[in-house]
Amino acid sequence: CSLRHFDSPSSRSATRFLLRVPRRVLLGPTDRLEGGLGSSLLRKISSRRRNNSPQPPEANDMGGSGDDGGPGRLSRRLSRLGSRHQSRDPPRPPAQPERPAAPPVPQDERPPPPGPALPPAPAPAPLPPPMEMKPRRPDKATKPKLPPRPLSKVFSSTEHGAAVLQGFDSFRGDETLCDVVLVPGDSKDTFPVHRVIMASSSDYFKAMFTGGMREQEMREIKLHGVTKTGLKNIIDFIYTSKVSLDMGNLQDTLEAANFLQVMPVLSFCNQLLSSEITIDNCVEVERIATDLPLGDVQLNIGEFVSQNLSELVECGRYLQLSETTMANALASNSLKGFSELELYHIARGWLDHDPPNRRPSVYALMRHIRFPLMSPSELIQISQDDEEGGDSMMRSDTACVNLLLEASNYQMMPFMQPALQTERTQIRSDATHILALGGVMRQQLVVSRELRLYDEKTGHWRALKPMEAPRYQHGVALLGGFLFIVGGQITYDTKGKTAIDSAYRYDPRFDRWLQIASLNEKRTFFHLSALKGKLLAVGGRNASGEINTVECYNLKKNEWTFVTSMVEPHYGHAGTVHGDLMYISGGITRDTFQKELWCYDPSSDTWTRRADMMELRGLHCMCTVGERLYVMGGNHFRGSSDYDDVLGCEFYSPDADQWTAVAPMPRGQSDVGVTVFDGQVYVVGGYSWNSRCMVDIVQRYDPERDVWDRVFNVLEPLGGIRACTMTVHLPEGSVDEAQIQECPLPTTKS
Repeated sequence: CSLRHFDSPSSRSATRFLLRVPRRVLLGPTDRLEGGLGSSLLRKISSRRRNNSPQPPEANDMGGSGDDGGPGRLSRRLSRLGSRHQSRDPPRPPAQPERPAAPPVPQDERPPPPGPALPPAPAPAPLPPPMEMKPRRPDKATKPKLPPRPLSKVFSSTEHGAAVLQGFDSFRGDETLCDVVLVPGDSKDTFPVHRVIMASSSDYFKAMFTGGMREQEMREIKLHGVTKTGLKNIIDFIYTSKVSLDMGNLQDTLEAANFLQVMPVLSFCNQLLSSEITIDNCVEVERIATDLPLGDVQLNIGEFVSQNLSELVECGRYLQLSETTMANALASNSLKGFSELELYHIARGWLDHDPPNRRPSVYALMRHIRFPLMSPSELIQISQDDEEGGDSMMRSDTACVNLLLEASNYQMMPFMQPALQTERTQIRSDATHILALGGVMRQQLVVSRELRLYDEKTGHWRALKPMEAPRYQHGVALLGGFLFIVGGQITYDTKGKTAIDSAYRYDPRFDRWLQIASLNEKRTFFHLSALKGKLLAVGGRNASGEINTVECYNLKKNEWTFVTSMVEPHYGHAGTVHGDLMYISGGITRDTFQKELWCYDPSSDTWTRRADMMELRGLHCMCTVGERLYVMGGNHFRGSSDYDDVLGCEFYSPDADQWTAVAPMPRGQSDVGVTVFDGQVYVVGGYSWNSRCMVDIVQRYDPERDVWDRVFNVLEPLGGIRACTMTVHLPEGSVDEAQIQECPLPTTKS
C-alpha cells in the first residue's frame, strides 16, 4: 500500500492529529512490546517501506500510516507475535513512556521543502532477546541480622540471706526497730526482738502474733514455760542460725525448743541426746525423753539398755530406769549373753527395789520373760523361790500364774511346739542368715552332715550343730521357726537304691536336733513343703523305682499318713507354696523329662493340672517371691541319651495361669539348694552337666532388676545340697576348708 493516499486535505489533518498522539496510543496492543522484540520488528518494517517506496515530505513527517486495513493488520500481527514471545519470556517491568511528539508547525511558518530526500539512516541493530535468569538467593552476608536475644538468668546469692540475718541481729543488739520484749519464766531479764522475725521462725510466735491473741498488742510478754538459758539459746539461733549446746544447757534448750516449736533446734537436741547416751547419764536422758516426750530418744534409750544391760546391772543403774524402758529391754531380740532365768531375776530385782510403787508392774515385765524356753527344772525353781519368799509375787497375780502354766504345757508337748509358737516361744535373736546343709562332696563322693550359716557381714561360713547322719537329695522345710529334714540318701547312689525314711527337726533356740516319726516310704529325689501347719512329702524314687505317693506329717500325732497320690510317678521335680496351695513342676517320669505343673489343694485333697512350663526340666529348683513362682536351672536330655544344663528361667503367675521367661542363669546348676533372702533368690551349689562336675558357686537373682550375679562360694563343691533362710544364734568363730568334717562312708556307684 502506498502513502500517496494521504496527500489530501483531510488526510493532512488526520496526519497532524496522529502526530499529536503518543506512540503507545497509536500502536494499541503493541505497547507491551516496547523495548522488546515487537519494537525491533516495527523498526525493520518501517525501514523497508521507506527504502522501497519514495515518500513525500509529509509522509516522512507523519511516520507512516496507510488505509484502514494496513495499519490494523500490522498491529494485530505484532500483538500476536508479542503475546507468543511474552509467553516464553519472564515478565519485565513496563517501559518508560516516550516523550510526546512536538506540536505541528503552522503552514505559514513551515520551512521551505527540502531538497532531494537524503538516504534514511540505517536502522539500529535489533536487541538480542533477554536471557532467562534464575532468581538468586539473597546473600547471607547482605542478609540483615536480627538483634541478639535479651539475656535471661536467675541470680541467687547464698550470702544475701546471711547478710540480712546479720543485719537483723545487729538491729536486735541496739534495739533498733524492736517491737516486742520477751521475758523468761524464771527471770526478770528482757530480750527485745522483732515480731516478724520470731513469727517466721516459730509456730508458737506465729500463732501468738497473727492469731488474734491479746499478746498481739502487748509490748512485753512473759513466757512462763521457758527458762532464761533456753530462751536465750532459741533467740540466738533464730537470729544467727547457730546455737551452742552441752549437757549443762541441753535440757533447758530442749524444753524451750519444744515449747516454742522451733523444730530445727528440737531435732538437733534429739540427735545430740541419742548420740551422747552413756552408762552414767542414761537415767537422766531417759527422764528428759519421758517428760517432754521424745519418742525417738526413748527408742534409742531402749536400744542402749538392751545392748548394755550387763553393765547397767553390774553398777545397779538399771534400778532407776522406768517401767517402759525395762519392758522394752526385756522384750528385745537383741539381748545377748543372758538366759531367760537370768532375765527373770533382773526383772525381779527391779520390782523389789520399790515394791509399793512397782508391784502393779509385775505382769508388764514378766510377760516379756520367755518362760517356755526355760527347762522344766528352771520353772520348778521359780515356783519354789516364789513360795519361800513369803511375798508371793508371781502366784498372787493370775496373769503371771498363766505364764507359768503356758510354759509347763509347752515343755510337755515337744512335737507340737512348732504349732504353739507365741512371742514368748520365739528365739531371742535378730540374726537371719542363709543356711546350707548336706550334699555329696566331689572328692571321694563323700556325703556331708554339716549344717552351716553364711555370715554376710564377715563373708565367712559358721558351723552349727551337724546333722545326726549324713545325707543328700533330702527334703527341707521350715515350720514354726524349726527346720525339718526328711528322707534323702546317706551314701552316693544315682539310682536311689540307698534312699532313707528318717526325719529330724532342728531347734535354733538351743542348737539341737530332735528325731521325729519316719516316713512310711523311703524316698529320695522328692519334694518337701510346709503347708497349713503340716509337712507334705511328694513323689521321689527308692529301690522299687519311681513313686507317686504323697505323705502328710501331723505335728499333733507325730505321724505320717498318705494323702491323694500324684497322677503319675515323679522324681527330680521341684515345688513351692503360694497361699494355701502347693505347686509341683517338671521332673522325670519313666525316664522322660516333664514340663507339667500340678497344684495340690490340702483342703479338698485334690490335684489339678495347670499351664505347662516353657521348657522341659528336672533336678531344678522352685521358689516363691511375692506373687510369682520361679523355676530355675535343672537339666534335660540333649539328643537321645546325653544331659545338658537348662539355663533358661521362668516364673508362673497363679492368677493368670501363665508362664513368663526371665533372664537365664549365667552358669548351669542342677540338684541344688535354693532360698529367698531379702527378696532375692540364692541358688547354692549343685552339679553342672555342661562342665561335668559339682560346683561350689552361689548365684543370686534379683527379681526387680531381672539380673543374675555370682555372690560367694560354699566351702566345697556339693551336689544334692539343700538351703534355707533362718533366724539362729550366731555362733562364734568361722569355718574354713581345713575344718570341714568329712564322713567317709562306703559309696555305691552305679
